[in-house]
Amino acid sequence: MSERSPAGANGNSLPVITLSVIVIAGLALLYFSSSNRIERSAIGTDGLGVWLEEQGVPVLKSAPEETAGEKTPILRILPLYDTDLTVGRRETEALEGDTPHTTLRNLSLETFRAKIESADTLVVLPKWRSDMITSGTADQGVLIPPGQMTIFGIWRGPLVASAGEDFVHSAITDAQTGDAFEGEAALYAPRVLSDIVDDACMPVLALDGRGTLLARCTDLWGEGVSFYLLSDPDLVNNHGLANGDNAQLASVIIRGFTEGRPAYIDTTTYANIADTSGLDPRERTLADLGRFFEYPFSLFWLGVVIAAGLALWRGSFRFGLPIGEAGSIDLASKVRTIAASARLLRLAGSQDDLVSAYIRARMETLDGIVLGASRRPMTADEIAVEILRRVRHRAPETGERLATAYDRAASLNRDTQQRFSALIPFEKAFQETLDAFGYASRPS
Repeated sequence: MSERSPAGANGNSLPVITLSVIVIAGLALLYFSSSNRIERSAIGTDGLGVWLEEQGVPVLKSAPEETAGEKTPILRILPLYDTDLTVGRRETEALEGDTPHTTLRNLSLETFRAKIESADTLVVLPKWRSDMITSGTADQGVLIPPGQMTIFGIWRGPLVASAGEDFVHSAITDAQTGDAFEGEAALYAPRVLSDIVDDACMPVLALDGRGTLLARCTDLWGEGVSFYLLSDPDLVNNHGLANGDNAQLASVIIRGFTEGRPAYIDTTTYANIADTSGLDPRERTLADLGRFFEYPFSLFWLGVVIAAGLALWRGSFRFGLPIGEAGSIDLASKVRTIAASARLLRLAGSQDDLVSAYIRARMETLDGIVLGASRRPMTADEIAVEILRRVRHRAPETGERLATAYDRAASLNRDTQQRFSALIPFEKAFQETLDAFGYASRPS
């Protein structure tokens, strides 16, 4: 008998190949859809963290432990990729549909306020749509229109205004003293804060002669909380740092804001703030469990279902249907039949036939367990060979003992006494085989 036909090899490889393709596709989907894709893109801030560390500004790699009601000693740099914090993720997806997205990472206004309350924060406004990530090219067509930049939902108009339509090289000045920083910023279609923001926030830095680049906003929601607001992200993002003297200006400005504290570039969409008051501010309901079945967790559950289906499918081919109560009844009936046959053979004095019947009964039991219901029709000798082959494959040592004992007990060329003596090691190997295939051995 051949070990395995070519057709059988293809059949066994198909589930493995299918599962591998699904796993690779899932990992690729997670990789390309993850928020890390934004950070590594032209509009991300991965480069800023590396640059600040090279300039001697300590940067936290992970979210710090924060406590509600306490000021965390860090400068949080919070790049926004959401044009309206008052609109939820599902509403945003419904509004934008298949068009290039202006909101790339949804952040709730509640979470935003928790973040700026727990640490001094430099908020970086968005500027580019999602097609900037794929094209990597600065163009008027991929800019977010200023009219869509409502962000906080408290002003009746956009937060930013255009300060040019092409690359603009300009000095950055202190809005109070007029002193200019060394070097010139190079910004494509620069954005400055609109007049409505100037009325509510104190200008800190200006793009020379074009408007407010950075302001300090205080008490917007009547809670006495303040934060810095940067109108143009190209001063600090990956592609902007490579232009003009942006990198130098960014490090000088941020170093001044850190005041010796580490910087933390916050790309999370949740507030990692522990409440030690003993009161849980969040209201939990059973609906919260639904989050574990939303994307990307839905991919995990899909993978579990597919893997379980493949395992059950292959198991049904390998072992056949499960043995239920009916199988146990049949097995008990078979044992009683064998015992009655043995008694008759002993009374008839047919010792060789008694041994042969015993070996045959044991091999029939192994036939159902090892080969299962799906085996093809075979002769008794072929069945024995296939059983021994599969036992060797599952448990090599047990398989060898079973083969040796079977050969000695089943051989008609040996005398009756030798065949009787071989029954003890055969029975021992038989019980070990049951254990190897997950069936509890029991005294015969």
